[in-house]
Amino acid sequence: MQKFSQSDLDAIDKLWRSVPADHVWTGWSAAGAEPEEVWLYRTRAHWRKFPLRKTSEGYALFDEKDRKVADADTLEGLLTAVETIPGLSADANS
Repeated sequence: MQKFSQSDLDAIDKLWRSVPADHVWTGWSAAGAEPEEVWLYRTRAHWRKFPLRKTSEGYALFDEKDRKVADADTLEGLLTAVETIPGLSADANS
């Protein structure tokens, strides 16, 4: 796996801070100075935690079962990818 650099993390933070307060992307986190994975979080109504990984082509998002759900060439494309992933149904949360 490719590692995220500090400049990658700064770019993710800048992108996250640029979205409106009511956006489905509510936050992100990472562990370590150069993590291999970053986690993106969505709103409670659409609650999901997505591992984000760097790839040779850009970025890929995975679901709770480690299935790829979206990919993007750029971080800006990643934002669109986060917006298009459906939230969990009410039945799945019971």
